[in-house]
Amino acid sequence: MKKMQLMTALSIGVLSINLAFATPKQAVEQVRDNAGQVLNILKQANGRNDAAVRKQAEDYATPYFDFALMTRLAVGAPWNRASEAQKQTLVQEFRKMLIRVYASQMLRYKNAQVQVKDNAVAKDGGSLLRGKQIVEVRATIKPTSGQPVEAVFSTYKDGNIYRVFNVSFEGVFKLVESQRQQFKPILDAKGVDGLIAELKSKNGSR
Repeated sequence: MKKMQLMTALSIGVLSINLAFATPKQAVEQVRDNAGQVLNILKQANGRNDAAVRKQAEDYATPYFDFALMTRLAVGAPWNRASEAQKQTLVQEFRKMLIRVYASQMLRYKNAQVQVKDNAVAKDGGSLLRGKQIVEVRATIKPTSGQPVEAVFSTYKDGNIYRVFNVSFEGVFKLVESQRQQFKPILDAKGVDGLIAELKSKNGSR
């Protein structure tokens, strides 16, 4: 799990920068160009400016993730029974949690290599995205030590940008599904308000 957290941290920085594409091919080209850009940002960390470097990476990343969709998928059926106020709070706290958990790990992979592959896969988003197309961008993340990891980033086009709504590794670990497994027992026992309270507690929110 710790390894997957580290990989997710890097992928959040790498894939989510300026995903303004018109086609899957252009998406791949842009991701490839921007991967080097993000890694250059991370390499600026020197122990004294780590917080500033992480913040710079976060500022690039967060506009290109659909945190509302990710939260809805992670919460599952209880999302449909939640009030608008509860939904807004869930999205806010889920976003805080992802940044808190993964951004702090990002610098560990500042010397990694990312190979974005040409074989992006486009598929029908169906009821999930109301007919919009899902584009899966594939990449190999090579840390300085350890084995390479195959990653798949699930994105969809929103206006003139592509937004990320899930990340998977080695065909096994999936970010949203992992969060859903963690949320389910809390939702079953305490409901939506209980999950909100749990997230706020972990995030240090009031």
